[in-house]
Formats: sequence, structure tokens, C-alpha cells
Amino acid sequence: MINEYPWLRETYQSHEKNIKAHKNAHAFLIQGNSGIGRLALAEAFGDAFLGCEENGNIDEVTVSPMEDKKTISIDQIRSLKESLLLTSLKGKGKVGIIYPAEAMTYHAANSLLKILEEPPKDTMIILIVESLGKLPKTIVSRSQIINCGHPNSEETIKWLGEKENADWIPILSVFGNRPVFLCKVGHENLINQINSMSSQITALIDGKVKPSEISDSWKSEDIELNLRVLYSWIFQYLEIRLLRSNHDQNLPNGLSRMLDENIDHECCFKLMDEIMKLRELKYSGKGLSWNLHITKLLNPLFIDMSGMKEYVQK
Repeated sequence: MINEYPWLRETYQSHEKNIKAHKNAHAFLIQGNSGIGRLALAEAFGDAFLGCEENGNIDEVTVSPMEDKKTISIDQIRSLKESLLLTSLKGKGKVGIIYPAEAMTYHAANSLLKILEEPPKDTMIILIVESLGKLPKTIVSRSQIINCGHPNSEETIKWLGEKENADWIPILSVFGNRPVFLCKVGHENLINQINSMSSQITALIDGKVKPSEISDSWKSEDIELNLRVLYSWIFQYLEIRLLRSNHDQNLPNGLSRMLDENIDHECCFKLMDEIMKLRELKYSGKGLSWNLHITKLLNPLFIDMSGMKEYVQK
């Protein structure tokens, strides 16, 4: 399976020999951006440890949030511990994968710490995380950190082109080099998402809609993608304005319309911080009033633009 992701081969090969010989640490912590194949890398490590050719080994257990849940509970970690203590059915050992590790609750993380302190014989635990800062230091310090190989733009476009023959360049400028994620969502869906956001931001700047009207139109499943689009455009706006860098003339209408206006730079940085906080809250699965939060997020754009000035005068 690892051969399907060329950018991961070097990372895998640098650890393969020791893992097969069981000379590795008891716990690995794979760090890297989501959507690049981190789980596939973890499963390949598990297969090497257990001496099998492909994933699906009965001695390998993956722990992820339950359906309709955003977190990994303490009961799930306790169940993993019980599984690791059982005798290996194939006699090669046991592997536990926690994905994504940052989804563990506080109590779940504490329960895992006890396993890491006294790991069962011939076991390997693999945690997958986007950022080390999202895990307790006590867990990080007891794990061997592996920085996941990231694809560049050329590799991403080539890989995606083999899956779906389409123009992926405009999508990469918004969502980055995350080929597995982009392939899963699909080219058409991503383009539709960008175009929809473009129309909404343009209308917002022109004072034709209010932030509350836009937030009402966002479906729950679209919030994460919309926030990614908005974050990317604000970042590109700052890059062009502050660094005076050249930009593609074929920018999405929403970003082009932003560049027509003089948005306060401090406001942009604050907006980016707020977007990151909202993404964290969305990821945590907390039941929030998203309409209110999105409206509050978009208000500065609405207020700073000429469209708002016209709106207020009416």
C-alpha cells in the first residue's frame, strides 16, 4: 500500500528495517498534515512489525472516534489496552493505531500514558497527530517522533491527475498539497465550494448580503471547507499586499474582490486567528451556535468594506 504514496516511501524505508526486527521504540508518533496518507504510513509500519504483506492483520487494532463522535473516549483506550495484552494470534506481536491522537479526551490521554509507561511485550503503539502541541508533553516525550513526508505541488498534481484528469492547480492554491484529502472530496465538489464562497464573499463586500445571511446558508458539513477557503484567501491577500508579490490574474472572484479593497492588515491577522480557533472547535465536536460564530467572524469584512458604508447610510 505504501507504494501508492511516493512521498511516503523515504520515511517508511528509513524505519522499515528496525521495525521488522522489533528494534524500534514501543511507541511512534507520526506527525504531519492531514490528507497526505498518514494512516497508510502507520498501517505499513504495523504490517512490517507483524510481518505481513498488507494491512488488515487481526493483531492490528485502530482506534478512531466512534460514528457521530469527534473524540476518542477513555473506554476506547481501555479496550485497546485489553487487546494489546491478549496473546498475539499470529505470534508476531500486537499493534495499536490511534488516529487522530489529538481526538483523545483528557482522561483517554491519561489512560494511554499508563500503557506507554509499562508497554506490553512485543507491542507497538502508533499515534497519528497533525501537531505535537495538540498532545500532552508526557505522551510526546515517551514516543519516537516521525515527521511524515509531505508531497510537493508537482507530486500532488501528478498523483491526483492519475486519479482524476482535471485541473487541480486552482484547488491546490486554496487547500494545499493534501492529495489524499483532495481525492476523497473530489475535484467537482471542491471547485463548487470555491465558487460558492467566491460569490458569497463578493456579495458581502459589495454590501448585497449580511454576514448572518451567509452563515445561515452554510451547511454543517461545509463549515470546515469554507473556513479553509476563507483562511487561504486572507493569507494570500496579506502575502500580495505586504510582500507586494506578483499574483495570478486568474484568481477566484472572491479573492480578486478582496484585493480591490483596502482591508486592515491587523484585522486580517485577527481573522486568521479566529478561523483557526473555529476549526479547532469544529474538530472537537462541541455543540456551538455556528450561525452566531460565523456571523461574528464575517462581521469585520462586512464593516471594513465600502459596501457596508453604503449599507449604513441607507
